Amino acid sequence: MAAEADKIYAGPGIFIWGVDENGVPETDSVVFDMTQGGIRFYTETTYYEPTIDQTGTAAIDTFTTGTIGRVEFDTPDMDFGKVVKFNANASEVVDATDPDKVKYQVTGLAGKRLPRKRAMIQPQGVTDPARFIYLESCGIKFDANAQFMLDDNQKFTINATAYPDLNATPRGLLYTWGDITATA
Repeated sequence: MAAEADKIYAGPGIFIWGVDENGVPETDSVVFDMTQGGIRFYTETTYYEPTIDQTGTAAIDTFTTGTIGRVEFDTPDMDFGKVVKFNANASEVVDATDPDKVKYQVTGLAGKRLPRKRAMIQPQGVTDPARFIYLESCGIKFDANAQFMLDDNQKFTINATAYPDLNATPRGLLYTWGDITATA
């Protein structure tokens, strides 16, 4: 029983957007090491199920048509400077005469492509890379959700999407679970 119990994991995680091929954070990476409610990673696969007249609406087979990964979490880290790094619509303006005066502006125009980087989810305080998840090509979708409440603190809601990377090996790599430096 002890061996099975050792495979039950719990605890908070850290999300890092911008790690290299060895899983080391890049100099301009964005680190979210404070979360509220944990980090959720899951995949979504779409399917095509062909039918024939003889079976009516019952499918005769199932084919995958694509898979993406999703990451969701809330963070009390209200550092808008991080948002500027991953949101193509956000910019930072530093006052020309007083560098302590800073504002952040967000435009609402369509057509901007989300920047993508390799991201990593690492359990807090865990150094075993077998427990890490690497998202090969990850874009962060961000919408403000600032709350002003008596019994809750402000938080940003972060939603990231992992896309199949057509330049990775293997082609279409979505995510790696475990030590990213392992080779065949």
